[in-house]
Amino acid sequence: MRYIANLLIVTDNDQSELCPALSKAGYLCDYISFSKMLEGNVGEETFDLLIIDSEHNATNVDIEHIAGFADLNGFPILIIGETDVQCHASTLSPGYCDLELLSRVSSLVRLENMQQELNRRVVSTETYGIDLSGLEKPDDDISDTHLLIIGNKSLILGNILLRLDCRAKIQISKDPDTAISELRNQEFDAVILSGTGHGDRNLRLANEIRSDSRFYNLPMIMVLENVENREAAYIHGVSDIVLHETEMDSLINRTTVQILQYRYRSAMQKLFRVTKPHPLADGPTDIYSFGFMKTHLPKMMAEHDQRKKTMSVASLKISNLEKINSVHGFASGDQLLRQIGSAIFYLVRGEDFCGRYEKGHFVVALPGTREKEANIALQRLVGVIRNTEFSLKGVTSPVKVELVFGLAEAKPDETLEENLDRGFLHKQKDEQAA
Repeated sequence: MRYIANLLIVTDNDQSELCPALSKAGYLCDYISFSKMLEGNVGEETFDLLIIDSEHNATNVDIEHIAGFADLNGFPILIIGETDVQCHASTLSPGYCDLELLSRVSSLVRLENMQQELNRRVVSTETYGIDLSGLEKPDDDISDTHLLIIGNKSLILGNILLRLDCRAKIQISKDPDTAISELRNQEFDAVILSGTGHGDRNLRLANEIRSDSRFYNLPMIMVLENVENREAAYIHGVSDIVLHETEMDSLINRTTVQILQYRYRSAMQKLFRVTKPHPLADGPTDIYSFGFMKTHLPKMMAEHDQRKKTMSVASLKISNLEKINSVHGFASGDQLLRQIGSAIFYLVRGEDFCGRYEKGHFVVALPGTREKEANIALQRLVGVIRNTEFSLKGVTSPVKVELVFGLAEAKPDETLEENLDRGFLHKQKDEQAA
């Protein structure tokens, strides 16, 4: 069986409540006691995330020592429970809901996936003889970021500014009704929502921001006054939450994790722009070419197979492309391909890979993603393209696209072609059953 990610949980509680929720979500959970972790005895397994359950530390092992060891050895860390550990770790306060646990774990695992995919993509790109020595890894220093803080409660705003310590360029919007306009008029690296606001206005604002395709991937952190609003905040689309006042010291770390995801996404887009003049870019669609895809995807599939991690691969086909070429000409068809390629490139997640397979056939690979979650992401992407009216030069009326897609999780030793065929067959069976 394959999993989204491999988690190592440090706890002295044999009946830990962490496992059921994480296992149900598709994670592989291994347990180790605090004493064994202190010895550095983590085995030979490669883990995507280390979770330290400080609430169940029967031997009173120094949490900071273990967190420091894990930090030194490159483990992403999530500490559960009251802690003042001073290391590069994310935290989760007591009383968390399952949605909060899964969101925090997913965020850290996604960042790890982005780092791995950027490294893979660099290696694949260098096989074309392209010098990437000048490409810089995203920096975790947020001093040069531009943040928008939305809210009008002086106490909360003051505590946010105190924790940010003027490290970033900060702009404050006290009126939620004008915040969307400010987001559209300027470039921001993240949004911090200060409290839920009167009548849950900030919750509705979060939903409005996330519903705008321009801000779909924008990091959005909410500082909550009431713990009862934890689940509602995630449902309305926030990236992460910080409880006021108990978790304010975590604000910098949680904001940094979200901005780092944003930066890794941008880094992979920049990597593609640097390499566009070379053969790895597909001319008509302006995304990765068939040749690069055939070089890169086997590496993704092999690494996921080696680590027993799941990866989903999707096919998207423009079923009316030949009709468009026949009625409007091949130049219009090429224009359409470029617009759709651009839409796919910017709508997929930062760690996802997209390329053109042939003619109007696109492929999207989603690392560390089960078919169930991949289907949700692909339905959104397909819905956007199907509902878009494309404007083509020389064509008087807008053109709409008929798009079909297939989806399947990669199997061991399976070729890309076998996966794509199985994905379409699988999708057809699902539609017939429905």
